[in-house]
Amino acid sequence: MKKILLSFSALAAMLATTTTFSACSSDDEQQSSATLSLNAVKGEYGSLLTRAISLDNDGKLKTYWKTTDKVAVYKEGWTSKIGDLAPIRDSEDNTTKLDGNVSSSGMSVGDKMELIMPRISWDYTGQDGTLETISSTYDYAIANAQINFFDQNNKIYASDAIFKTQQAIVKFTLVDSSNQPLNVKSLAIVADGGKLLQSRDLDGSNAKYGGIEINVNTAKNVFYVAIRNEQQGADYYTLTVKSDDAIYSSKSPHAQTYSYGSYITHTVMLTAVDNTHTERDSYQSQLDVVW
Repeated sequence: MKKILLSFSALAAMLATTTTFSACSSDDEQQSSATLSLNAVKGEYGSLLTRAISLDNDGKLKTYWKTTDKVAVYKEGWTSKIGDLAPIRDSEDNTTKLDGNVSSSGMSVGDKMELIMPRISWDYTGQDGTLETISSTYDYAIANAQINFFDQNNKIYASDAIFKTQQAIVKFTLVDSSNQPLNVKSLAIVADGGKLLQSRDLDGSNAKYGGIEINVNTAKNVFYVAIRNEQQGADYYTLTVKSDDAIYSSKSPHAQTYSYGSYITHTVMLTAVDNTHTERDSYQSQLDVVW
């Protein structure tokens, strides 16, 4: 009988210990999740400072925040993702308030965070030439924020996040040598400097450069393209299209500067490519000089 009582006592002790461990584990999980709320300002295209993209009645690029926008939050240095934020309401102002749940594990007052929108896969390939798709998929903007305070209700207060736009948006209107619209289903863009970004990691590593190709099902002559050229300064661009089974091409007559955050419009006159040819330098004749 004594042996049985000792077994019950041991079992009770084990249950108490297990309950204690479970409670501690639950508390730890609760403490590692916190609400993050901060003010956000979006970098500009032209003279506007807001988020999603559309054209106003004057043909200017208008941007604004929407609750469907998604902002990913990382520890400083893009080391690990800790959560996602979203605007608390639609806005037509240059600022919004973002909030959401993040992991506060290992985070302290004074730590910095990295934020990126609209997605964490940084890739400019696969565009369809529309503003709507640029807005939802290719309108990259990043910001820093610093943790200012933890309160007792698992809420994090942070500094304002000033988002910087990471590409230009260029509107290309494509016409032939007679200034007639071209029916284009395929557009390719290359840059002489070789620094037209296709994709990269969030920290800037593993950058892949090359041309941007856009293919559409319905032919059109107006294309909006998100362009990030990482060459310092201006560059020359060549546009080549397929229209009605013919190939047309044009190289910019002057070097163009597509600064991040700029919105630029071009009417591009392309000429038919009938054949290819190869050239080489000639020797330059000089007058006889006494040696």
